[in-house]
Amino acid sequence: MKLHASRNLTLVWIISLLLLPAVLAPTVAAYTPGDEAEIFGHSFSEEYWTNDSIIVSNEDTGNEASLTASYVGVGDFQAFLIAFNNISTGDDVLQLPYQLFGMHYLTPENQEVFIGAIFAFLLVHNESYGNNNLPDVGNENAWYIVPFTRNLPWADVNPTVEAIPTTKLGDNHYRFGMRYNNMTAKIVNSNGTFLDYLLAPFMTVLFSEFVVEYDIVINEDGTVNAETLYTIGQVQRVRIGLIDETPTDVISDSMCISAVHYLSIFTSEYNVTRTSSGNTIEPPTSTNPIDDNITITIGNNTQRAFDIGMGREYALLNESTTPWDIILESENALNSLLGARRSDFFLISWQAPMSAWLFSHMAYGLSRQVRRTYNSVNNLVRNSAAAFHDSQWWYAVTFPEWNGYRIQQDPVYTAYTNLSEDVSGGRTGFLLIAVGIIALLAIAVVVKRR
Repeated sequence: MKLHASRNLTLVWIISLLLLPAVLAPTVAAYTPGDEAEIFGHSFSEEYWTNDSIIVSNEDTGNEASLTASYVGVGDFQAFLIAFNNISTGDDVLQLPYQLFGMHYLTPENQEVFIGAIFAFLLVHNESYGNNNLPDVGNENAWYIVPFTRNLPWADVNPTVEAIPTTKLGDNHYRFGMRYNNMTAKIVNSNGTFLDYLLAPFMTVLFSEFVVEYDIVINEDGTVNAETLYTIGQVQRVRIGLIDETPTDVISDSMCISAVHYLSIFTSEYNVTRTSSGNTIEPPTSTNPIDDNITITIGNNTQRAFDIGMGREYALLNESTTPWDIILESENALNSLLGARRSDFFLISWQAPMSAWLFSHMAYGLSRQVRRTYNSVNNLVRNSAAAFHDSQWWYAVTFPEWNGYRIQQDPVYTAYTNLSEDVSGGRTGFLLIAVGIIALLAIAVVVKRR
């Protein structure tokens, strides 16, 4: 009984974090470039690095969170990853596979861009509406997959997390990422009361692993390809209530799984268009299939700043065989924009205060324009929270063939920078901040390095 009580208290503690206000974020003084080493253990003048031991703690309770930050900087282009390792609450340790990938650069017209994409959640739907294989949430059964990566409810499972450190693979070619082994996740019915399903033992699943790698190539023409490589490991166990079930008995042929992303943009003037036509895409209120890359433009809709181009194919593998069998190869993934629901924001809003704190330190150290606009990091933290919630852009990559097997897929991001130019001299221009700012735990925090 004590064991169950402890586990329930841990989950209640997580929920309490979701509801804490951003005003509890720490007060931070302004600083000059180079001082970021006090937070990240490295400076932004370095070419690349990874720190997998950034500790954020609450001195009153003893609770602390461990994060990883990875970084690449070439000329006026920087890419970075902020990811959770785990959260410790005394004897309890939880591993949360949150990923924020961000980029900072100048466009060919010397407009400054901060942009971030968040891996928000996995979504399973039972295809029964529209005959499109896409998640039409509200019109067909759908379930959020909410990872918290600990051994609940299987005592013999040992979840682990490891950073994939930044590696230089060749000239202007870099890779970094995160790997979560034995990832457990709660299944939350999208049509139910969110917190009730999250707290109740409705269904829990065990994925063999979850891996996100970011492969960055800086091209001679000034474009940067940032390819995101996702691996969703095979579903190895399913528990409904208190009973273990065979995964193949629970996951039907009609179920599709989607990776859902949140793209947050903060600027006075931007547009989202289809790349080939240039026609502006209005924020959707329901599922909107996309058959073309997405382009984000700034500056009176004349400057092409960012493309989102999804990899169209994925492979399906069976981890139960030795060696693994390839079930399907070169399957087509489907892309769509999703109408945001209140529960969608709930799944990411808990991340905002703490991630805003780290992201703001990243932005304040990288950008002279940010330092001109905000007289302290704390002012940037306060303003960035609104930008985080104001975005209406959710997009999904759906894998129609799944059956609980292992998925490997690779969407592509292309940033339009000025790296092909002589970038010496001063820079002026309009500031675009896409603050994928995800709430570092809204607790009184003290940052230290191990």
